[in-house]
Amino acid sequence: MNLQYACLECLLKQARATTKLQNSTLEQSVLEAVGLVFENLDNFRIFLENPTHFSTLSTKDKTKLQKKLRTFFTQKGIILNGDFEIPPTLLAVLVYEKIAKILKNSSPYLEIKTKSIAQARIYKQGFMQCLEEMLKQNLSAKEILEYAVRICVLGNVIDYGAQCSFDLELEAKKILKEHFAHFALEPFMKKIKTARQLVFIGDNAGENEFDEILIVALKALYPNLKIYYFVRGAEIINDITLRDLQNSDSTLLTISKVIDSGVLSPGFIESLASIEAKEIYRQADVILAKGMGNFESMESCARKDERVFLLFKIKCSVVRDYLKKNLGDFVFFSPFLEQNL
Repeated sequence: MNLQYACLECLLKQARATTKLQNSTLEQSVLEAVGLVFENLDNFRIFLENPTHFSTLSTKDKTKLQKKLRTFFTQKGIILNGDFEIPPTLLAVLVYEKIAKILKNSSPYLEIKTKSIAQARIYKQGFMQCLEEMLKQNLSAKEILEYAVRICVLGNVIDYGAQCSFDLELEAKKILKEHFAHFALEPFMKKIKTARQLVFIGDNAGENEFDEILIVALKALYPNLKIYYFVRGAEIINDITLRDLQNSDSTLLTISKVIDSGVLSPGFIESLASIEAKEIYRQADVILAKGMGNFESMESCARKDERVFLLFKIKCSVVRDYLKKNLGDFVFFSPFLEQNL
């Protein structure tokens, strides 16, 4: 999915929302700093005045952003060569570092993340009890996994980085009957049956509690499957980190092998990952990535990789239009399989 001018506007909105959360008096300073990232783009200002005029970034503007990103990541010891794609998540690293410096706070969502985990943990108890009953009843693997996947994606409504509101209680009431725009459960099960290693790429704080439901189901059905749970390598928006899991005494630390991916962006990008994470990722038989940020980061490479399955809720118009689905739809699919149907 190519970077859209609408994604740049969304980053500005996120910057404003983050600043108001911490210190509204610094809003103008933050917007000016973030605006500097886009100031030399030829068509962004035109887009803001007339959003129907442009969609995908022009080649010239893309080249300008690539130059800024190449310089930014080189200073961090990360080399971005050639004509690389720019998912919104990659650009977010640059934007949120500017925000953090002005706010003098590298984790402006820490309090919200802590509350999200606590709230989700309360809901999880009932879902876990239901899963345990299903396992005792010896239901089919398909029935158990369908339940677990649905509960798992429920957590994806918890997202303070998206430009939409969420109601966890309302979503919890309807999730078991919710229609999915794509639901690739059978292809996923086919892969899992012979898999030795699964990489589960987490997303936001709070939804990690619901990820546990799916991991427990997978471990019960496929006891020889080794599960790695990837978390973000830095504090960015409300994404889950190793520190969040440790501070909340997360069960994920005992039911899976948690890996700090080293990735600085709100979505997994292999080139930004640590040596350890890259090695595990490349050896995995199946990869399950949660959330729209991981979709934005991984969809392009996933079209060439039959191991990758993406699970998320559509929360923005750009992704909605790209997938030709509806805002609010839940999606569980393999881009590789979809393009080869």
